[in-house]
Amino acid sequence: MAQQNMEKRNETELNKLPVCAAEFIKLVIKKMRYRKKVRQDVQAELTAHFEDELRDCATDEEREQKAKQLIEDFGDAKLLGALLRRAKKRCRPLWRTVVARAFQTIGVLILCLIIYVTWFLTGKPVVSVDYLTLLNQMSKPQVQGEDNAWPRYEKAIALFVEPDKSLKEIPAFKNYRGVVHQQFDKLTEAEQLEIRKWVEQNTAAWQEFVAASSKSYCYREYQYDPNAKGELWSIRLPHLSAWQNLTRVGFWRAQIQTDSNQPKQAIEDFLVIARASSHWQGKVNLVEQYFGIFVSSLAHQEMLDIVGTIELSPAELKQLQQQLLQIYPQGYPLMQVEAGRVSFMDRVQHAFTEGGPGGGHLVPRKLQEIESYISGGREQKINVFYCTVASFAHARRDETVAKANEIYDRMNSRAKMSPYERHISDSCSEDAMISTLPKYKFRLLEMLVPAVDRASEMAYRGRAWYQATVTILVLKQWRLEKNEYPARLDELVTAGYLKEIPDDPYSDKPLIYKKVDGDFVLYSVGFDFEDDGGQVYRDDKGRAKLWTDEGEGDAVFWPVQK
Repeated sequence: MAQQNMEKRNETELNKLPVCAAEFIKLVIKKMRYRKKVRQDVQAELTAHFEDELRDCATDEEREQKAKQLIEDFGDAKLLGALLRRAKKRCRPLWRTVVARAFQTIGVLILCLIIYVTWFLTGKPVVSVDYLTLLNQMSKPQVQGEDNAWPRYEKAIALFVEPDKSLKEIPAFKNYRGVVHQQFDKLTEAEQLEIRKWVEQNTAAWQEFVAASSKSYCYREYQYDPNAKGELWSIRLPHLSAWQNLTRVGFWRAQIQTDSNQPKQAIEDFLVIARASSHWQGKVNLVEQYFGIFVSSLAHQEMLDIVGTIELSPAELKQLQQQLLQIYPQGYPLMQVEAGRVSFMDRVQHAFTEGGPGGGHLVPRKLQEIESYISGGREQKINVFYCTVASFAHARRDETVAKANEIYDRMNSRAKMSPYERHISDSCSEDAMISTLPKYKFRLLEMLVPAVDRASEMAYRGRAWYQATVTILVLKQWRLEKNEYPARLDELVTAGYLKEIPDDPYSDKPLIYKKVDGDFVLYSVGFDFEDDGGQVYRDDKGRAKLWTDEGEGDAVFWPVQK
């Protein structure tokens, strides 16, 4: 109210002046560009100044002339307004100056923040490297041509007959592991008939599978999922499920042959599965490698199960040994993890901008896509605000790539170490390494780096199964030829029966061999790294667990554990 009264009073006093003076004062006040209260004060001061100078003028003409002279003396209105503004600023209290500067600074910072956030949110990834081609080059063997097994696998997959609903409902058929050590004669007659019928329907597919397994390598070019966005995490692996179904045919064929008193034919089928498994162990993709190791180990277990129930001649044992050795002429392959690095770098180029501070930043909507993918593709809303804040907190591109390379270098090194060597080393696992990183700063590493330590351990276990199988065949051959088992495994090497003594992945010694009552025991000390005298761990139902972290016990390869 007081301010309004002041405005009216100033306006009234201004109107008493000559028009030229009033217009000049208004122009000066306009050019000041300052706070309203200050402008009102200046207007009142200028008005009072003109009134004092014009008080002695007798006529309006004289007042007009005097006002023009005063305006001329004042000079340019714009310059006068600027000078008055500066004068008022110099005269204002210190606290008001501090507050004004603070608000100006805050305003500038807010403007900069708005510009930065707009730039950050509108950033787009730059895809510059064709990592799919690089992955295919890594997977492609040197020797090519008619030795490629993939065309025959494709034919086998095309010929495969899916099990019908009734067959899928058979408990022993549901689980892939269910076929292992399954006693076919324990199934009901109806169940046996269903399985026999399905195996017979897949005779043509199995023949192609056998032909494929005899090839020296398998090369299938990786391809993107056409429904995805051209990223390595979307490469298609539909063949694995189909290939798994074909190996299931082989396992049940062997069970039927064993039940029909044809154990040697069953061993041949397991050899086919072991050869086929080696094709996937040679891949660079971790999923394919893991699957190859898993199926290969099952095949070796089944072979030993049959070898324990029949008598093979020394020549047959030696032939079987040679067939196993031919599967891995360069030795049993361990886990390869370099493709994981390639996949992560491809993820980086699809999720980060390129250039700018730190080499680029994580795009919020890309983090949102990754979070949704990691959640299992479930219909679940990932909070946009969370992803935006997390992207701001995440390390920039250069730092992310550097840290990823550091972790993958560590993983490459640890993949070449046995479980025992990792156990006694000071080298921490990738999980432990990631867990020590600042929260949210390396969120992508936390989500996308695979648990290679566990996969690598599976590879060492697979190698132990393979080497144990070969060693057991040699031991049986030795007994048939010399009427007793050797006192130590190194006798097999000295006599040329075996190239080397198999290592125990869970100790710094070979697999443990002991002669026991005309037979022998061959075992690894197992997950607890302690020798339990060849006693296998059994669960509360009496089932043997060869590789388990549930309690004490050794991984016993022979005698075969039921």
